[in-house]
Amino acid sequence: MEWTGGCLCGAVRYGSDAAPLWASYCHCGMCRKVSGAPYMAFVEFPAGALRWTAGQARAYTSSDGVVRRFCGACGGSLTFEAEGLVFIALGSLDAPERVQVQRHCYTRDRLPGIKLADGLPQFPGPFGGKGGKPQD
Repeated sequence: MEWTGGCLCGAVRYGSDAAPLWASYCHCGMCRKVSGAPYMAFVEFPAGALRWTAGQARAYTSSDGVVRRFCGACGGSLTFEAEGLVFIALGSLDAPERVQVQRHCYTRDRLPGIKLADGLPQFPGPFGGKGGKPQD
């Protein structure tokens, strides 16, 4: 099954033939700033499975060892990259409803008005390494 996505204006597109490995909601302050939303969701695909199919994403180093990619035209957030891993912004997928999110990370930074009632596990910091990748 193919997974596709891209930015708001459609200038930058990506795809993968591999299924997502896991997904997480992130409540950290940097994700709030980059998305303009109370929290953000990311999806990891297998290493090397993501291919850029149109346009070229711009890169921003948001912290030590972390690169975020976005569209230079519309500003749409596309990836979070750290420790050799690439996480896709869930909302940039063409069919984000196909992804099952497994956890909330950085809940210690959650905005006070956000009530989590989905029953997913909650972690005060990352669950694993940067990006909240689960550790085996």
